[in-house]
Amino acid sequence: MSEGDKIRVMIVDDIIDTRDQLEKLLFFEKDIEVIAKAGNGREAVAMAKQYRPDVVLMDINMPDMDGIAATEAILTQDPTIQVIIMSVQGETDYLRRAMLAGAREFLTKPISADDLYKSIRHVHRLAATRSRPAVATSSSDGGGGAGGSTSEGQIIAVFSPKGGVGTSSIAANLAVALRQLTNKKVALLDANVIFGDLSVILNLRSDKTIIDIATRIDEMDRELLNDVMATHTSQIKVLLAPPDPQRGELVTSDHIRTILDLMRREFDYVVVDTPATFQDRSLAVLDMANRIVTLMTLEMHCIRNIKLFLEVADLLEYPHEKVMLVLNKASNRTGIRAEDVEKNIQRKVSLQIGDAGQDMTFSINQGVPLVIGKPSHQIVRDVVALAKELAAAAKAAETPGQQTPPDQKSGSFFSRMIPKR
Repeated sequence: MSEGDKIRVMIVDDIIDTRDQLEKLLFFEKDIEVIAKAGNGREAVAMAKQYRPDVVLMDINMPDMDGIAATEAILTQDPTIQVIIMSVQGETDYLRRAMLAGAREFLTKPISADDLYKSIRHVHRLAATRSRPAVATSSSDGGGGAGGSTSEGQIIAVFSPKGGVGTSSIAANLAVALRQLTNKKVALLDANVIFGDLSVILNLRSDKTIIDIATRIDEMDRELLNDVMATHTSQIKVLLAPPDPQRGELVTSDHIRTILDLMRREFDYVVVDTPATFQDRSLAVLDMANRIVTLMTLEMHCIRNIKLFLEVADLLEYPHEKVMLVLNKASNRTGIRAEDVEKNIQRKVSLQIGDAGQDMTFSINQGVPLVIGKPSHQIVRDVVALAKELAAAAKAAETPGQQTPPDQKSGSFFSRMIPKR
């Protein structure tokens, strides 16, 4: 790579040691050059105008002018600059504010060298390809010639921006219900690669997990995929999470995208237990999903996170029908009514799944999904109703000329955010 081809980076942080450390991390990368360093937002705006960097590494919390305001000012004067926000806080509100400002990536401190290199190269590559037609990006998802096929299966992400609302249990029961209802090929992916629970919920024991694919991602084909996936007694195929968090860290968002792309070619339905975070692994799933079954409970902190997520989904221009709001553990004992929540968040709840905490806990401890162990249970009827609605939507999408493909961006969450000015 010639000198002129280097990615020109400006580092903005009010802590000198942090600026120097980031510069040292980038020093030996032949395709990256640090051209300027700024100690606050105002200085960054002036230096961005002077040096015209390709990428700005921007701390979010700084005196005088913070990283959010500086990002907005920099992108106003030069929208081609790519900004990566850095913060010690990984909370949803920080993420949302960074997105609104026009940032392309969000890195939580401390930042690993690998994450830093990948993010810089990724946003720079996005800037170079942004002017290309959308159809040209289809090859980046690993789809080959079948990328436009209307026979691809439906990816259903079961997600909540708040942990502890039952996404894993609902994902497992939903996958089995879809299999029972449609008799089609159903896969279940445990994308919670750090602390996955599906092996416990389904009582599956396997020495092969997603890590066996991630470490051989360049060799991945349908034979490897089917060899690694475990078969449940319900005849759904399950790709399990690694048994320990250390190995789970090896699974990247690019691995998730590649795996999902093949799974939707092999299965009619791919249900994904999606982690309750806005990190790249989760966002890769949400981007690729045809439907996002968004679970909420009648608790104030969950409602707040749901509202923030819906704002984020609108910013990403997800169609409203892609995000399906489902009330889980529905009960009239919380002091909050679903109708009042709908008014507050300006979105209708599509379905409600009742509260049967004791029965659900018992089914998890037994390793037998409720849809199998107690098929007449009210909760099962609620889950089956959800499966029916998803199956009906999938059938409607199969109509020639009517199918709207899911978002297939190969980038992260921020790569899709273009500030509207």
